[in-house]
Amino acid sequence: MKTLQMSTKPARCLALLGVLMTIGTAQALDCGTFNFPFCVNALSKPAQYAGGFAPQAPFGGFGGGEGCQGKGTHTPVVLVHGNGDSAIGWDSPGPLRAGKPEHRSVYEELKTRGYSDCEIFGVTYLDPGKQEQEFSRTASNFHQPAKYEVIWRFIQSVKAYTGSAKVDVVGHSLGASMSLAALDYYSDEKFGKDEKAWASVRRFINIAGGIRGLNTCVWGTYVAATCMSEQSGQPDAFYQFGFFPDLPWWIGVNRWTASQSEHSLRRAPLRHPEVAFYTISAGRQDDIHCPLAMVASVPTPIKCFTGPLFEPADNVRAQLDVGAKPEKPLPAWVEQVDKDFRRLVPRDLGGVGHFGARNYAGPIIAQMLTSDCRGAACKGSYAGTARPSKP
Repeated sequence: MKTLQMSTKPARCLALLGVLMTIGTAQALDCGTFNFPFCVNALSKPAQYAGGFAPQAPFGGFGGGEGCQGKGTHTPVVLVHGNGDSAIGWDSPGPLRAGKPEHRSVYEELKTRGYSDCEIFGVTYLDPGKQEQEFSRTASNFHQPAKYEVIWRFIQSVKAYTGSAKVDVVGHSLGASMSLAALDYYSDEKFGKDEKAWASVRRFINIAGGIRGLNTCVWGTYVAATCMSEQSGQPDAFYQFGFFPDLPWWIGVNRWTASQSEHSLRRAPLRHPEVAFYTISAGRQDDIHCPLAMVASVPTPIKCFTGPLFEPADNVRAQLDVGAKPEKPLPAWVEQVDKDFRRLVPRDLGGVGHFGARNYAGPIIAQMLTSDCRGAACKGSYAGTARPSKP
């Protein structure tokens, strides 16, 4: 079991020394000390590969084991982290809530369900070496071809390593929209990237992704790169975009977050009927989509709780809301969390919010990947509340 401690700047600085590591010898993913909501090994052991798995992944990741080739029983799963996080974060546990035990991490849950290290892979697309930019100042991160390449080349490496023609993709937050855009980019003939990337995907699970944009980008942080609309002026500039909701042209057009566009993120299932799509969200308890600063009297471009949801389609098999309010009394570990972070994500502390939608949802993810479930049946053995959501 991971130990939750308060993170400190000196510890993070020392951890940066580990970024010089390349391929490790770990046979299993190791979070290390867990400082809610991150694993310290995101920096100290950014690359955790084994069994000869040597992917095209300049910033690290995990996966591989002995005797993998041709012996898998599950479709390989590629886990794509969110903003300010790394692949190692998929071993973040769901911290204990008041009167309830700690939940297994997504990685541990998949291992419990019979997945081997030959079948679970994670890629880091942010650069741990840029601590003052991509890892700490997360408002500087946005969707761009350089990140798409990291994700797509990693998927190709997993296919080559396992011998599987397809993978399942699970993305959290920025990782969900980044993966959708990457698959579009490497399937787009207009940009000479006709690698038919979508043909490599069997199932796609979107966890709290900002696929309809974020209201906070309109209300206050719109100048940040992560909140920009679509760009123009360069050949592939359209593929550089942030989470600004689609609005009239004089405010900020963003066809990625729009309801109608050839690359509308929410309409991806309609364009790819051969892929099964799923969503796990925290609904109104999501601190990123529905922060406490938002009040009902203020007009918003989108309903915040619909932000992660796909448009209905036959291949959208389930969209579940696992959001839960913090309980009282709060677990003792909450007091160990950095004060600034407590203010940022209050709904995850003892409840289930933006980070918890990933950390607690291992049983749901496993059910979505290993069964033909639809709707509420995709809850599986998840002990919390999971309500069907509609956009």
